[in-house]
Amino acid sequence: MVTATRFRRKFEVIDTAAVAESPLPATQVTPSEDDRMPTNLVLQYVRAQRDTIRWTEAGARRGDAEAVHDMRVAIRRLRSTLRTFRGLWETERAEWLRAELKWIAGQLGPVRDGQVMAERLTSAIEAEPAELVRGPIAESLHEGLGDRIAEGRAGLRSALDGERYRVLLERLNRLVLATDGTSSSWLRKRTRKAVRRADRKLSAAVSAPGPEASTHLHEARKACKRARYAVEVTRPATGRPARRLAKRLTALQDVLGAHQDSVITGAVLLDAAGTAARRGEETFTYGLLHARQADAGKRALRDLPKARRRAGTSRVRSWLG
Repeated sequence: MVTATRFRRKFEVIDTAAVAESPLPATQVTPSEDDRMPTNLVLQYVRAQRDTIRWTEAGARRGDAEAVHDMRVAIRRLRSTLRTFRGLWETERAEWLRAELKWIAGQLGPVRDGQVMAERLTSAIEAEPAELVRGPIAESLHEGLGDRIAEGRAGLRSALDGERYRVLLERLNRLVLATDGTSSSWLRKRTRKAVRRADRKLSAAVSAPGPEASTHLHEARKACKRARYAVEVTRPATGRPARRLAKRLTALQDVLGAHQDSVITGAVLLDAAGTAARRGEETFTYGLLHARQADAGKRALRDLPKARRRAGTSRVRSWLG
């Protein structure tokens, strides 16, 4: 029988040699005045994400959890930056890149999501008293998630070795070399627009009817991420005010993320319970864990008003104008 502990070990990444082979990022230096120019701030941010993709590529190809995570986040930041600061690049080129970055992120998703879900469900099983863990739930989840991760790794390796990914990197390299110039006021305006869009999404989410709330909260979370990434672009020039707002937006995003995690985990448990029922297996523990996830999601949202208020104060936003 696969115990929860063995289940956890199954999905731990132990190929540390693969990570060691990955190139290390260059040493960061204090930005010069030229680096703080509006256009250069965006380029600097985009280059950093491009470099992260390259640094993590070897580890991601091997399925290393940290590498897959870091590569996925860098892609999100790139897509968000191309959207928020549209106008700095030729529209067709930028939209092509956003679409291709979404494609490669889709290859990373099954691997990362499977790894996260395996860790989350293992912890959930271990937290329950032994008498409440009925049936071969660890084995069943091991089988389902193991297959998902294995298929995801194979697909990811194929994508990273393919021509489509090579072309994506080549065009991304061209993108980071030059943009049209812009002003500080334009940069703040675009950042302010991203922050206010997150506000609107969140307002819509908290007023949405019950059945639709989760979808709206997820959209609000994505908007908060885009706002945070936009603020990050300005940090080398703005300093502490931008750093403070980014921190508050991260806290808000984390609350929404905890809720979304419970929703996704609940859906995985329902699907797994259906599979177990068709096999004639005991499903009591699936239902119990599903109820726990629903409660966790509700508890997470208790922190939403405070996180929202802290991210919306004039103290952390006045610099946006």
